[in-house]
Amino acid sequence: MNILLKKKSWLIILPIIAIFILIVIAKNKPAPEKKTALDNSVLVETIQVQAQTLQPYLIGYGRVQPKETWNARSEVSGRVIYRHPDLEPGKTLPADSLILKIDPVDYQLKLAQAKSDLQSSEAELSRILLNQKKLTLSIKLERNNLQLQQKELQRKQGLLEKNLVSQSLVDAEQQHVFSQQKKLLDIKNNLEQQPASIEIAKAKIAVSQSRISQAQRLLDKTEVRLPFDARIAKVNAENFQLVSPSELMVVAHQVGTMQVPAEVSISQLRQFTAYIKQLELLSPTTPDIQQLNLPAKVILHLGQQTFSWQGKVTSTGESINLRSNTLPLTVDIKPEQQIFNIANRPVLTNEMYVEVRIFAPKQSLIAIPTRALQGQQVYLLDKNQQLQIHKVQPGFQIGNQTIINSGLIGGERLVLNDLVPAVAGMQLRQKINQTTSNQAIGENQ
Repeated sequence: MNILLKKKSWLIILPIIAIFILIVIAKNKPAPEKKTALDNSVLVETIQVQAQTLQPYLIGYGRVQPKETWNARSEVSGRVIYRHPDLEPGKTLPADSLILKIDPVDYQLKLAQAKSDLQSSEAELSRILLNQKKLTLSIKLERNNLQLQQKELQRKQGLLEKNLVSQSLVDAEQQHVFSQQKKLLDIKNNLEQQPASIEIAKAKIAVSQSRISQAQRLLDKTEVRLPFDARIAKVNAENFQLVSPSELMVVAHQVGTMQVPAEVSISQLRQFTAYIKQLELLSPTTPDIQQLNLPAKVILHLGQQTFSWQGKVTSTGESINLRSNTLPLTVDIKPEQQIFNIANRPVLTNEMYVEVRIFAPKQSLIAIPTRALQGQQVYLLDKNQQLQIHKVQPGFQIGNQTIINSGLIGGERLVLNDLVPAVAGMQLRQKINQTTSNQAIGENQ
């Protein structure tokens, strides 16, 4: 009985002890750590939008060519009797150098014959003028003789009335008067013909002088001289070769003055003109792009090295390139830029392929990295570190930069990343990109 009561008491005490132990363990157990809320904001790169003084430029490509090319064609026929010893392709010769000479004997004879004809015509004119003076004096003398004979006739007629002379004597005197009148009339007629003879003689002199000039020109054309300092490109004439009129003998390029017809995209050119304020000054009927004074830079790439020359836009092409849909803009390279120093700097020569940059005037513009542009939208970071989607009007693009015509005023924080998905108001964390922030388009050096 006692044993049974003891067993029952342990059955009651053991659960109480166990509960007590659990309570003590629970009180002494450290409190669980609180979990912090997860940060769902997106890390992005940003730059500050700011206006800068920039100089937009348009890029084109083309081949260098001489501004002046001289095609020496023979203007006379004959045999070549002299050729300059340095008349070879690639050689440079100074202006007025005698490079070719054609046998001048035939043209010297023509000149001598023309001079002889001129002397004959001048002698004929002198004879006519002398004869005119002689006839003028003869008229005066014959008129005096006529007056004397008329007086003698009147005297004899008076004597006839008094029956002091016969009728036959009066008739004879009358016949002398008639003869003198006819003689005077012939001299007058001859004198009146002298002006016409003088004009004919003068015309013959003019013809002779014209033949002399023509013969002299032909004789001068037997000598072929360079009109300017030139680099010889092609030679088709040799010593003792017979040449005919209009035959091409030499091709030469003027030294110093070069030009590049740079092919530029029509769509880019249209955008580029928005930054040229001087367009308003051009005549709407006869526009001349040279009046804009657009500077240009011609760049030659040789491996890792680049060489540049300053130039100026002088004209536009007469038609577009149908294959590439480009328009050539001609850039003239200033002669002083063509200083020969081949050890340190190459010389622009015909057919060199170069890059051309045409510059608009410097102006205050806003430009952003092209990768930050999402069509016609950009992502901005507001003061609450939240995403704002903003519409802009993109303009001219150069390399990895795009000019913004409207939509940004400066001071905004621009997000460079392409967010997917991009939800207005989403929380962002920024990482400022100082390198990109300081980038600018244009070349201000």
